[in-house]
This record gives sequence, structure tokens and C-alpha cells, in this order.
Amino acid sequence: MHLPKIVVTATASTPVRTDVFRSVIAGRAIVQEVDLPFSDGNQDLEPYWQQLETAHALFVRTGNIPAPLLRRCHNLQGIVTHGAGVDQVDVSVAESLGIKVINLPGANANAVAELTLGLMLASLRRIPQADRLLRSSGWETSRLPGMELGGKTVGLIGFGQIGRRVAALLQPFNVRLLVTNRSVPAAVGLDYELVSLEELLAASDIVSIHVPLTPDTRHMLNKQRLALLKPGVIIVNTARGAIIEQEALRKALMSGHLAGAALDVFDPEPPATDDPLLRMDNVILTPHLGGSTQECLVELARRGAAAVIELLGL
Repeated sequence: MHLPKIVVTATASTPVRTDVFRSVIAGRAIVQEVDLPFSDGNQDLEPYWQQLETAHALFVRTGNIPAPLLRRCHNLQGIVTHGAGVDQVDVSVAESLGIKVINLPGANANAVAELTLGLMLASLRRIPQADRLLRSSGWETSRLPGMELGGKTVGLIGFGQIGRRVAALLQPFNVRLLVTNRSVPAAVGLDYELVSLEELLAASDIVSIHVPLTPDTRHMLNKQRLALLKPGVIIVNTARGAIIEQEALRKALMSGHLAGAALDVFDPEPPATDDPLLRMDNVILTPHLGGSTQECLVELARRGAAAVIELLGL
């Protein structure tokens, strides 16, 4: 009897808890980890693709699964993505080939929401900047005045499981919470106002993004929409970089129209070494680590393995 082959894509800096994944699979399949690069860049992907093309299922954390690769994967029955998005996979081609693509919504919700709250507070209190100045210039120059979260108007673009968790974490801070969503959210026992995107942008002191990357949300925050923000707003993005038009964001930050930004995601990823965002004091940058907590990695591995078992009928 030939066991099906499951390929897990990961890298040393963007790991998967393969030990947990294998424990759930429990010998029902062969599990192989492939060090697929996080970003395609200019690398030769052929050696990686050769390892992926014989798989019956993929558990994807790093790398992209484009149409040419999918057409080579003649055994492939299903793909599970490591988190809430599916933008790493050419879903339309996968579906045309009879390959199911599923994500793991909610598994990383608390981890991403806690990072979001941390980025809001760090931006308002200028924590990274004060840390850098204290180390380089001394005590007096690093005593930077900041702002409090309490009393601010916070706008959440998207109100799925991550957005709702952010809203729950914000409740004790006495903020005015504005929400825009593609559909009317179900009652969740939280205090918020449902508004249009334009109303949210015009009224918010902090804007936080929690929608998936789709053709409809790509460059959702473009030059025209960023111009709707009142001066002094902070943008937090822990969703996907391409939801914001990057050049428009840079110009809004350099002009001072935006007070700051806290970004866990970029377009492209990783950002170029000469990206002006890397040199701006009013920008906090983290390397797409929203779901990178020990607790979240364990939960994603468990749920991912369970999803693969269901897909393959093991």
C-alpha cells in the first residue's frame, strides 16, 4: 500500500510545527517539509517545484503556488494555507483542475489581534523611537511625548474573526469603534458603529486593516482614499501589503499627512533594502510575524493536519 504524500512548505525563519502536524497525521501519510522560499524573487524555483509536483496535498506557509506549478501536480487533491488568506495560491486554476483550496480562518486571530493592539500602542507612545534614541543619544533626548489610546476613534476595515478579536481587545480602552465590512456583521456583543469606508476614513484617528487580499481589496487604500484621512492619522496593517497602494502610503507619510504607520506586511515581501519606509522614524516595521507565536503555530499545525486528513479522506 502506497501512502499519500503531504508536502509542508516552510523555512527556518518562517517555520511550521511539523512535529505537531506529523503527530496528528499519525502515519497515515508521508509528510515531507520543503524549504520553499518565502518570496520568489529571482531564485530558481525548479528544485523546489520538483519536490512539490508529486504531492497529494500541500500545507502552504511559505512561497507561492502559481498556475504552472499546479498544472505539474498531477496527484494533487487539495491545498491548505497556513492562516486566513489564500492569495499565495492561484485559486481559479486550482479549482479548474479539481484541486480544493482551503484556509484556516480564526486559527491565528488572537495572535494577529494582539500584535495589532501592540502596534497601535507602540505607535501612539513612540516606543521604538524612544528605545533607539535612549540607546544612541541618551536619556533626555529620548523622553518623547506620545498619545493615549483612550478616547481615540479607531476604524477597523474588515470585521471577520481577526477584526472582531481586535474590537474585543479594544473594549477596555474607551475608544469609539467604527467598522466597515462587506456584509452586515452578526451581533457579537461588542460596542461599535457600522459605517461606510469613506465615513470611517474621514473620522478615524487610527485605521487598522483586517480584510483578505482579493481583486476587490487590492489597492483599496489608494491615493484618493488616503486623501480622505484627516491629518495626523496612524495606519496599522497586519493583513496584506497590497491592500494599500505603497507609493501613495510613502508620499502620505513623507508629507506629514499621516502621523505614522505600523506595518507587518508589505508589497512586495520582503521590502527592497532601499525602500524609504525602512528609513522613516514615524513607521514601525515587523517582518510579517502576525501569526508567529508559539501558541498559534501549534494550533495552525493541528488544524492544518486535520484539514488535510479530511481533504484526502485519510
